[in-house]
Amino acid sequence: MAFSSSRNSYKKGFSIVELIVTISVFALLSTSLVGNYRSSTKALSLSSLAAKVSTDIRRAQAFGISNIDRSGSYYAHGISFQKAPPDEKSYIIFADVNGNFINDNLGTCTGECVEKMAIVDGSYISALCVNTKKTGTCTAVDSLHIAFKRPEPEPFIRGVIGGVTASYDDAEITLKTRDGSLSKTIVVWKTGLVAVE
Repeated sequence: MAFSSSRNSYKKGFSIVELIVTISVFALLSTSLVGNYRSSTKALSLSSLAAKVSTDIRRAQAFGISNIDRSGSYYAHGISFQKAPPDEKSYIIFADVNGNFINDNLGTCTGECVEKMAIVDGSYISALCVNTKKTGTCTAVDSLHIAFKRPEPEPFIRGVIGGVTASYDDAEITLKTRDGSLSKTIVVWKTGLVAVE
């Protein structure tokens, strides 16, 4: 015998409450994912920039220990950084034709400049500092020049403070995102080792 009752019949589909709860959960998860996507994109972009700067330091090293000028003599190549606006958004690979281990034309790609590299993602050079084994502290500099000359793979590190140039053992270049929330530091040691921290 078939039993039928209008009370026991079920309607198929979602109720309005179930639909609102489902949409709310989806919106909450989407907001969280978009926020994480933005911060991970910034972190990835900064890591990529730090790797590029590190690679460009190595490229300057390769130029310096392998190049010969037209007269057959060896000359150094290097990379220079400034933190003063607008030059905190670029750096220069240079050929040190006069042998002083610094880029004599900071900020412009003239004279010793081989290539000016722009930082285009909104990140910038936030700090330049140098170390000496005597002090063991990182001293801020206005500009930093890291040069390499054949046959040595070790760098000649020069820092300029208030127009005075001095030699140092190690150097650090700190990069930050546009909003300053993330940073990466490239360290160049006297031994020629370049690392991203």
